[in-house]
Amino acid sequence: MNDANNALMRHLESIGCHTTQDDFQKTIKVIRAELTKEGKVMTYTDIRMRAIMLELEKYIAPSLISGEQILRSYNVWESNRHIAAEKYLYPDTIPMLEQIKRNHPEVIIAAITNGKGNPLKMKSICNYFDFCVSGEDKDVFPLRKPHEGIYKVALRRFEEVYKMKGKKLGTDICWIHIGDDLANDVGGSAKCGARSIWVDLEECYGQSASKRVANSVQPIWSSATEDELKARESMDQNAKLLMSKRVTNLSLIPIAIQEISHSATTKVTLDMNNQ
Repeated sequence: MNDANNALMRHLESIGCHTTQDDFQKTIKVIRAELTKEGKVMTYTDIRMRAIMLELEKYIAPSLISGEQILRSYNVWESNRHIAAEKYLYPDTIPMLEQIKRNHPEVIIAAITNGKGNPLKMKSICNYFDFCVSGEDKDVFPLRKPHEGIYKVALRRFEEVYKMKGKKLGTDICWIHIGDDLANDVGGSAKCGARSIWVDLEECYGQSASKRVANSVQPIWSSATEDELKARESMDQNAKLLMSKRVTNLSLIPIAIQEISHSATTKVTLDMNNQ
C-alpha cells in the first residue's frame, strides 16, 4: 500500500499537485468520517478518487481538473498496488498454494476482498485462484466484510464455478475461509457457516492486521478513522471465539486445512433466494 501511495504522490507532483502522503491520508479519513456521520457509503475506489480531486483542487483551479485526470491518477495507484503485492509477496505463498492444490486437487480457491486487491491480476499467483469477489462488485456493494451478504455472493459464484467444472453440488461442502483480519475474515465468515482460519502473521512477518485497533500506532497508509478502530476491538474479541484454527506461518495453512477437512464437512445452505 505504501508503494502505491508513493507512486500516486509522484504522479500528482508531476501534474502540479504538491500534496504529501500524510495530507492525502488525512483527506481520506475526513471523507470517511463525513460519510459515517451522514449514514452514506461509497466504494473505497470512489473515496480515493474524491480525495484525489480534493487534493488537486488545493493546487490547481477546479476548472482545469478533468474526470479523466482523476481517473488516470487513481489508475496509477491501483496498478502500483498490484505491482507492490507481487514485489512483497511472502516467499512461502506459492509453496503453500501448491501444497493445498496437491492435497485437494478439486479444491476451488477464491479471494474475497472489500477493495480492489485482486490475485487474478497478479501473474505469480493468478493460476491458483478460480474467482475473486470484491465489495465493489455490482452484486455486492454496498455490502462488504464482515457483512454476510458478500459471503453469500461468494457462495453463489462458487456454485456457478463448480457446475462449470461439471461437478454436481451436494448438500454438504467443506468451506474454509482463511484471513488475517479477525473481525472481517474470521468473524464474518464463521457466522455464515465457514470454518475459519486466522492467519496471525505479526510475529513471523511483522504483519500489522492484529494492531488495527484504537490506541495503537497505525501504518502511514491506514485511512481507518478512530471510531472505526474502536468498533473493531469488540468484533475482534468475538471473532476469536469463532475461529477454527490459528496459524502463525503460511506454511502451516495446508496442515490446518487438512485437520479441518478430515474432522468433518461444514454444512452450508446455499440459499439463493435471500441474496
